[in-house]
Amino acid sequence: MGELLSQLLEYEIYAGKSITVTIGTVFFVVFTLVLTRYGLRFLKKTVLKISSIEDSGRLRSAFNFVNYFVYVIMFFFILNAIGVNINMFLTTSAALFVGLGLALQKIFQDLIAGIYIMMDKTLSVGDVIHINDEVARIKIIKLRSTIAETRNRKIIVIPNRKFIDDIINNWTQDDEVIRARIDVGVYIGTDVESVRKVLLNCAAINPDVMKDPHPLVFLDQFGESSIRFILYYFIDNSFDNDRIASAIRFEIDKQFKENGIQLPVPVLRVQPLEHQGF
Repeated sequence: MGELLSQLLEYEIYAGKSITVTIGTVFFVVFTLVLTRYGLRFLKKTVLKISSIEDSGRLRSAFNFVNYFVYVIMFFFILNAIGVNINMFLTTSAALFVGLGLALQKIFQDLIAGIYIMMDKTLSVGDVIHINDEVARIKIIKLRSTIAETRNRKIIVIPNRKFIDDIINNWTQDDEVIRARIDVGVYIGTDVESVRKVLLNCAAINPDVMKDPHPLVFLDQFGESSIRFILYYFIDNSFDNDRIASAIRFEIDKQFKENGIQLPVPVLRVQPLEHQGF
């Protein structure tokens, strides 16, 4: 029985100069592909079970890239197992691979950066970032690019390598609370304690401003005709800070008028005209 099975597996289906395909070769290829497929599937399910819901989306995208990589390796392994000279194949295709590698260099950078972002958790869906002088909220993190939406509801597609090569301000990576500021100037001679109380009250009555940490007012500098203040306040909705800051400024203007506090007017220095003789 064993001898008959051995003869069956060694039965030649195709015989060439350097390659001989037998029934055993076919079984080996099928077995290898099936083992690879179900092995990857088992590994994926096992890892996803022990990971959190937040990480599952990242890992699914990463596994897609891993699948392609493993199948390419298995393809060359099968060729080598059935007698194909891989070294000759790689040598003759070296120029093609080099050219293709140079052409796809940035794409590979994006893919590697995408895997790094997903595993390192430097960026998550919902994070608010500042990039290219715009504030945007992350909507989708893909393997090659990241989709974000700006305050003007514009969709921007960011290559993942940007998050590795450039400095990106992530306002909500570890904590959603940020400190925002409003600069205000008043005439010299204005009672600074009155200004301080008004600024703190304008921030405190805004429902979007957090009570803890509480707002702060700093006396920044003395100018030629004004005193400069900085109002710091804390919010947990950084994406909407432009609206919050505008509401606080409206309230500052209102309460300044009610308390007789005037905003400074720039002083224009006029240079006297020189008398020119003829």
